[in-house]
Amino acid sequence: MRKIIIVAWLAAGMLVQGCGSDAGTPPPVARGSEVLWDHDGVPHIYAAGADSVGYAFGRAQMQMHAELLIRMYAQARGRGAEYYGEEFKGGELFPVDMLEVDRLVRTMAFPRLAQEWTAAQSPRMRAYLDAFVAGLNEQAAAQDLSPEARSVLPLRVEDVMGHTLRTFFAYLTGGTATGAANCSMIYPSDEMTGLNLIGGSNGWALGPSKTANGKAMLLANPHLLWGGNHTWFEAQFSSPQYAIYGATLVGLPVIRIGFNDRHGWVHTVNTQDGCDLYELKRDGERYQLDGQWTAFEQSDESVLVKLPGGALEPRPLKLRRSVHGAVFEKNGKTYALRVVGVDQLQTPGVLEQWWDMAQAADFGAFQRVVQRQQNPFHNIIYADAGGNIWSVFGGMTPVRPLGDAAFWAEPVDGSNSGLIWRRAHAISEMPQVSNPASGWVQNSNSVPWFMSKPALDPAAYPSYVSPRVAPLMREQRGIELIEQTARFTLDDLVAAKHDTRALLADRVLPDLLAAAGASGNAEAVRAGRVLEQWDRRTESASRGALLFRNWVSAMGGSHALPYVSGGNYAEPYTSPRGLLDPVAAVTALAGLVTELDRIGVPLDTAYGDVYRFRRGSGATRVDFPANGSGDELGGFRSIDYLADKDGAQKAIFGDTFVALVEFGPTVRAKVINTYGNSSDPANAAFGSQLELASRKAMRDALLVRSAVEGALKRREVFEK
Repeated sequence: MRKIIIVAWLAAGMLVQGCGSDAGTPPPVARGSEVLWDHDGVPHIYAAGADSVGYAFGRAQMQMHAELLIRMYAQARGRGAEYYGEEFKGGELFPVDMLEVDRLVRTMAFPRLAQEWTAAQSPRMRAYLDAFVAGLNEQAAAQDLSPEARSVLPLRVEDVMGHTLRTFFAYLTGGTATGAANCSMIYPSDEMTGLNLIGGSNGWALGPSKTANGKAMLLANPHLLWGGNHTWFEAQFSSPQYAIYGATLVGLPVIRIGFNDRHGWVHTVNTQDGCDLYELKRDGERYQLDGQWTAFEQSDESVLVKLPGGALEPRPLKLRRSVHGAVFEKNGKTYALRVVGVDQLQTPGVLEQWWDMAQAADFGAFQRVVQRQQNPFHNIIYADAGGNIWSVFGGMTPVRPLGDAAFWAEPVDGSNSGLIWRRAHAISEMPQVSNPASGWVQNSNSVPWFMSKPALDPAAYPSYVSPRVAPLMREQRGIELIEQTARFTLDDLVAAKHDTRALLADRVLPDLLAAAGASGNAEAVRAGRVLEQWDRRTESASRGALLFRNWVSAMGGSHALPYVSGGNYAEPYTSPRGLLDPVAAVTALAGLVTELDRIGVPLDTAYGDVYRFRRGSGATRVDFPANGSGDELGGFRSIDYLADKDGAQKAIFGDTFVALVEFGPTVRAKVINTYGNSSDPANAAFGSQLELASRKAMRDALLVRSAVEGALKRREVFEK
């Protein structure tokens, strides 16, 4: 009798805290979990407790991303080259220099820090992580793996922590942060290491005054590379202690962005500078600090490299640290790297913070969780069922003694101890907007001053917080879309999210057409006729988009502004605009026409004939016409491409997991994980949603059990 009472109580708790209610839902088992896999490869985990969620989620991730996940954990140990060899070529995107990753991971001491972070976990979080890793290992034992992946097993909680450290290191040193440009110089580019993160996102929260039903809405639209460390995995958790629908990066055990009955949030990569390089004055094995010579902390290690025949060859690695942080040599100079969260002011509670963000009872509780400041990076865009909306310039910004954003974006004098920061600003000191009169908040990776209207005043914050520049054109287009619709329905939000209008065309095309027509150049005149008929969008059927995009590339891209005037803080919503050099613009256009004629590509080729949503090869290949463009065209539908072997342009970056949420008595949501919910080419979910993306369509999120049962593909039951 007691067991029945416990089961009934658990079921009631899940209905209160889950992503929906359904009177016909059978109660969960008192111990363990049940995983319902829908036709899109999304696991819906129903569990009696959080530990059972963790176990089931570990098994689910291993089923859908085994080779990728294990390889990333091997790299987090600083032993990727030991298991896989010096270079890994089997990924979807670029070859990875495993040896360089190992050197970087060891130099940053992530293996040691991973042990410390593991020891720092609270008892409940450690129990959850133990269960997650147990699920990973038990699933790995039950499925086919490559010999390399098998050699990495068993996995440990320290691997999860090391991967978390490495993930944040990539954000903090390689994102759009103002200081990332100098920090990323210490290691090779993404093509070699998979670490130099290219990141972005669109995030909106609409308050009751901006929606048709008077309920808040959320647009969660991350942009990352389509593979490797940046792969998203979509899932639903339903348990009394942890209930959320959303997605996380493969290898992380908790949901990073998501929603439930009460609220939802998305992160956007921000311009926060949490990383600085200090240029050291060096004399052998010592460096100068305040006029005194100080010896480096030093140790010697060996990185093992697996040779083609299987033998292991040790490669020496000398590690140095100064009072600033880890020491690197680059281009004949010596630098020390100081990074918040993963090196200084460490944040071992970041996973638990995400867990508690999901479980916060109301807006105030959510803010209190965020104020722990365990996430050292990211903006947060938030909306809830009570109609609250919030945007905050999150992460950890060091309290610096002097200088503006431009000063700290370059290496600073490491011999001056007065430039070494030792604490960070509180969240309450950072730019943020809650429940504004405009009825909306947003960010698309630009500076924080334009979260809503009226804009924030940068003078109210230290000058190093973020530069005074205009927002990205993608963000300007997003603000236009928000203001063009008086009150949004969910269908309106879907349409806005997929908007492909190229804002740059609105800004420069009239001048380009006039200059081409007046030039008397036959090729430029031909191109002008095509561009004049173009709809200024990057739809798959758009004719002229290919020509315009390639002209922008020939001009050096919209971010290389010798050709486009404006882009300044004084004109934040209308610049850049116009042509700075019409003659150069026409010359580039005519040259492009000549080149397209040479290779036999008609000027009015449909965009989707060349730009493609592709994944896989051979029998597993998925291939559809693409739509959308990158930041260089000012498109809100963000997709970037790379030339494929056949000359087509293959999407490799941009829209990944997307959730559009309408709060209310019944939560409604549209979702898509653009490239599919598995990185395994043999899995049916691999690339399975690219056809939806090609149509600019989304799925209804399955939030209640009856809906999941109606789309059921298979069922798993676990006792743990």
